[in-house]
Amino acid sequence: MSVQPGSGDFTLSVEFAGLCLYVVDRRQAPSVSVLMPTCVPTPNGRVKTEHEDKTNGARHVPYLLANLANFGQNVPPGPAGDGPQFGVVRRLSREELFFEPEEQTSSQVDPDLLPLPDFGVYKGSISLQQALLGDIPPNDRPELNVRTVLKGGTLSAITGTPAPGRDPSWDQSEADWAGSIGWTRTIPGKSLTIRIRNWDTGQETPLTLTPVTRSGRPVIDLKIANLCEDNALEWKEFEPKFDRRDVDFKWLYRLFAPNAGASILAALGKKELPYPLLKPRGARTTGNTGCTGGKIGLP
Repeated sequence: MSVQPGSGDFTLSVEFAGLCLYVVDRRQAPSVSVLMPTCVPTPNGRVKTEHEDKTNGARHVPYLLANLANFGQNVPPGPAGDGPQFGVVRRLSREELFFEPEEQTSSQVDPDLLPLPDFGVYKGSISLQQALLGDIPPNDRPELNVRTVLKGGTLSAITGTPAPGRDPSWDQSEADWAGSIGWTRTIPGKSLTIRIRNWDTGQETPLTLTPVTRSGRPVIDLKIANLCEDNALEWKEFEPKFDRRDVDFKWLYRLFAPNAGASILAALGKKELPYPLLKPRGARTTGNTGCTGGKIGLP
């Protein structure tokens, strides 16, 4: 059911799942950049599946999942709390997403409340590659696959329990780390445009969506994910056996560089790249495979 013209503002709700790095920039008006590393080998060999510690990473696929009902099609939107009955998947590769109209206010986010491993504990040893936050020239920065900057709205955990902040031994014990993070914003007007721009070709793809009524309110529900090849769409019927060792997290280190020398392992004084140990997650209708993301605050 589409929302009738003149009905006013609506809610945009975006679920981010899987291997995402949330960069909370406090230097100006607070904003959050969501970075997704490239988790597949590139044809030119600039990105390989072998990590620095000689382990191999599983391939991950980034995508945007939308509801066909939000494209003005006469199909059921599906019940709230479940995925769309008619889903539209747009694979993402070397692209940036923009949400329009843009919000002019700051994002409401407390990094300490996001139940994600904090790369800030390594600030003396490794640093985020700052070039990943600026303009990306064609065929440059192959380790970055997808980026979007969240302006306004509220960012909070969908799953997980906040862990003690700034714990340098976070990888030594199990924790209820989040598989999904949610971003909500109130959008003025009657539609939302998502502009997708490719860094290598310069091609832009605009997608215009209109809200539908779910649970009595006008909404656009989206999912932006970077998930494992075993169950990229997080269909609950295909969820693999629970594995407490979330080694896929190692892909996120591709977005960092050592403060000295050429080795992240040496900078951290480790023999293996640290990764989360997961507590079992409760059942969710939309799936719960999501690999754990990470966070870091700037400055």
